[in-house]
Amino acid sequence: MASEKYISVGKLGKPHGLSGAFRFFLDREPKSKNKLPAHFLLDLKGSFMPWFVQTIEWTGFNEGFILFEEVTSPEKGKQYTGLEICLSEKDIAQYFKKDADSLDYLKGYKAIDETEGEIGIIEEVVENPGQVLLSIKKDGNEIMIPFVDDFIISLNKRKKEIILSLPEGLVSSQL
Repeated sequence: MASEKYISVGKLGKPHGLSGAFRFFLDREPKSKNKLPAHFLLDLKGSFMPWFVQTIEWTGFNEGFILFEEVTSPEKGKQYTGLEICLSEKDIAQYFKKDADSLDYLKGYKAIDETEGEIGIIEEVVENPGQVLLSIKKDGNEIMIPFVDDFIISLNKRKKEIILSLPEGLVSSQL
């Protein structure tokens, strides 16, 4: 196992709440949010140590809160903030989509709001820690839309369209 190569699939944020759960951000899209590995590997000063998942609570497209058996309080967890979450290549293939290295496949998709209609074509996917934004040009202006589960109604890869339910005024406030 020591000779096996491990690859980062995301990052731990700060501990949250009283239990020691971490905010986490994934760089890859899981095949199923209900089926993830029983453990992730964390690089602790050059040694990859398995940390066993107790619970995961999703808050967005590729982010949420994760509680590990090894951390029982926020104080104990603070020292691990910012560490990479890693897996073996085999586990990545089992639990994550192949095109999941990036959301760049969304470039060129038509973004449509269910009430306002067509917004425009996605020109860029901005993947910041904690938030993914869709950059869309409309009437010479750049519109930034958070790419979160709550806004997504459907994603049609064949038609290259994403149907969104956006809060009232989100698009018009950026024009």
